[in-house]
Amino acid sequence: MAERKLQPKVILVADRTLSANYPTLFDGMFATMQTTQVPSLMMKHFVAPPVPTDKQARAEFAPIGLRRIQSALIKYNQLDIDDVVCTTPEALQKLLGPWVEIVAVSSSDPLGHGMSNTTTSNFWKGELYTWLFTRQLLEVLYKAKQKYNFKIIGGGAGAWQWKAFPDDTARRTLDVVYEGYFESAGCALFEEILSGKSIDHHVQCNDSGVDRIVPIKEASIFGSVELSRGCGRGCCFCSMSDQKMEHLPAYIILADIETNIAAGLTSVVSTSEDLFRYGAVGLRPDFEKLTSLLDKMRRIRGIGFMQIDHVNVTSAAQLTNEQLCEIKRLLSWNISHKHLWVNLGVESASGELVKANCPGKVAPYDADDWAELVKETALRLLETGYTPVLSLVLGLPGETPGDISLTQKLVNSLGDKGVVIFPIFYEPVDVKDYKSQDRFTIEEMRLDHLNLYRSCYEINFRNVPGLIYDNQTAAGVKLTKRVAMQMLGKVEIMNWRRAFNKIGKKLADSSLSAQRSVGYAS
Repeated sequence: MAERKLQPKVILVADRTLSANYPTLFDGMFATMQTTQVPSLMMKHFVAPPVPTDKQARAEFAPIGLRRIQSALIKYNQLDIDDVVCTTPEALQKLLGPWVEIVAVSSSDPLGHGMSNTTTSNFWKGELYTWLFTRQLLEVLYKAKQKYNFKIIGGGAGAWQWKAFPDDTARRTLDVVYEGYFESAGCALFEEILSGKSIDHHVQCNDSGVDRIVPIKEASIFGSVELSRGCGRGCCFCSMSDQKMEHLPAYIILADIETNIAAGLTSVVSTSEDLFRYGAVGLRPDFEKLTSLLDKMRRIRGIGFMQIDHVNVTSAAQLTNEQLCEIKRLLSWNISHKHLWVNLGVESASGELVKANCPGKVAPYDADDWAELVKETALRLLETGYTPVLSLVLGLPGETPGDISLTQKLVNSLGDKGVVIFPIFYEPVDVKDYKSQDRFTIEEMRLDHLNLYRSCYEINFRNVPGLIYDNQTAAGVKLTKRVAMQMLGKVEIMNWRRAFNKIGKKLADSSLSAQRSVGYAS
């Protein structure tokens, strides 16, 4: 007997860079930064392998944001699990038909304005895959919309780009651009659409919606598990800059882990802007609440290890070495690995520049002590078993050559310690006028910028391959793929060095030309 065809009212789908079967967070980060310089077949089948679906086109794994929407609609809108289906771009067409009323599309970087990705696209040829895949997905939906007359909602971490930048594909395809966490106003919006009411083209919500979060019904990509939402440190390049950090209850976090384990996953990724602040009311870490949660997570059977995303420098600085060691112990589950990495947003060694652009990042410390605090914290994390992955932002508003010199000095002091340092280009998230935006591109780069960038990447060329190999090993990635990724990494290293040499020559020639012009004029 043939299996019944699903006829969902609501379809949830993400762009192809998000809808991929990544074994580790680093694999996902690597994939979303790629341009079409990487061949499409390699991108789709090796770098970002497809998510498997069942016979009814349900995705076995989906981004955590889509899983949250699914569970919220089932609870608050009284929809059945067959009415709300997470699928993949490849399987989408199997579900489209006159029964569909809403398709919600998620993208982290729909127009290629994410800071990490714009940095890559400045150096590499081709178009960012995040932009290409999102556009291709919207084109498919636009044609289906003409035939079946459903509504299309665009959301996700990159939704702000659809509002800020002109884009013909999005303009004719999207009925609503939704910015913010779904639990805040998403259920009410969906109810209005399902009831046939008129809707606003743009919906923006600042409420975290934590008190309305429902445990996910099916597994998330990476085994992603939300710990907290928001941040509130005021960074000018972050869409969560003004959103107060709020924490999910332990029972929801544990339930989500259980769901991922039941689907066969053996590792999870914590999603939070600052893992060390879990449970804290203010900026001071609550060690007891954090370790209590980690202890409960660690007792769940079937999971090997947890990957960490972000940690704030000042949060790590406020923990003692003994506390950092205990957190590390609780994060090391059934599988041991050398590199438990943590992402620290440093931005610059100039505390005054950081404070001007990220008012809450340095607190509760003094801006004058920022460079030394960063160095000391990175070394303490290394000493207690972590691999610090520092991020820098080039071209922050108000940046001077002196700021770059301070940052270069900090990088030099950490270069042989085992850290990883990623410099990215400043990209504002609140753009009123595309033509007058205050963004940083390769055209604004000076030789000191390039030297700093090159110094960071030479450090990464030494340390990132081992970090990726270690994480993939812990995640159970086959040896053949691990070796192939290392080979691909070597090709990328050659390409990066070639790009640095090319840009360095151009900048040197420009500098020499400017000096000659000054000499001629005098």
